[in-house]
Amino acid sequence: MPLTLTPVTHGKLCHGSRWVIADENDLARMVGRLALGQSRHVAAILAHIDKKAPGTRADTAEGAIKLLTVPSGADPYHRDGWVFQAISWIAAHRNEAGAVVRAPHNIVAHKGFDGMQLKLDAENERVTAVVIFEDKATTLQRKTVREDVWPGIRALENGERMPELIQETGGILEAYQNRFPELDIDSAVETIIWEQARHYRVAITADAEHDKDPRREALFKGFDKVAPGDLSRRQAETISIPDLREWMSQFAAKAIKHVEAWRDNV
Repeated sequence: MPLTLTPVTHGKLCHGSRWVIADENDLARMVGRLALGQSRHVAAILAHIDKKAPGTRADTAEGAIKLLTVPSGADPYHRDGWVFQAISWIAAHRNEAGAVVRAPHNIVAHKGFDGMQLKLDAENERVTAVVIFEDKATTLQRKTVREDVWPGIRALENGERMPELIQETGGILEAYQNRFPELDIDSAVETIIWEQARHYRVAITADAEHDKDPRREALFKGFDKVAPGDLSRRQAETISIPDLREWMSQFAAKAIKHVEAWRDNV
């Protein structure tokens, strides 16, 4: 598997995990598949299902390569943000077997939610929570959390963006209708209206110093204030990547090489 996840809890502030890249080439291969729009195939791999890989058309490969490439003269933040969202999606599947996670948007700088996950009861008949992702690839960790992430969560706690949240939830449930035939979509969508049914998952690139518990906890200071209530509502994920922009550049190049190889083997 490309990532290993180590659980960590900071008292009543938040819970979550540290991610460590166990196999960078394998991770690049999966991100390349996601860039091609092949999330179902990647989900099958993560679920240890032996499934034949889809073919890769030349035009589809061109779109994936474009997604993984920074245009001339542009800054890399949007590309890096999409790559991190793809890694976050993989981590979400690694964290929970059979997770109901929305596939990544294959659009750079998409303005919707970074990611979403639905939690179901043991019978898979009722949605118990919708988890809203905040995925941030940044070198200004605390500033980003304080000035970008917390305001976004406060807005959701105040009931903003509810039509978008309801529509996204319904779309995810419809996509999984065959998997959960007993699930009442309309009833499930109603669940997210209640405050405690909205959970938050903040994933952020971090410095090596943030791997130490006190610094990591300080990074998420205030989480319990913007999303009060049970600890389960506040999930905090970190991955330490030195020289973030340089790493993203070489990692995206690896993913592109995989895409090119699949294209050329058709």
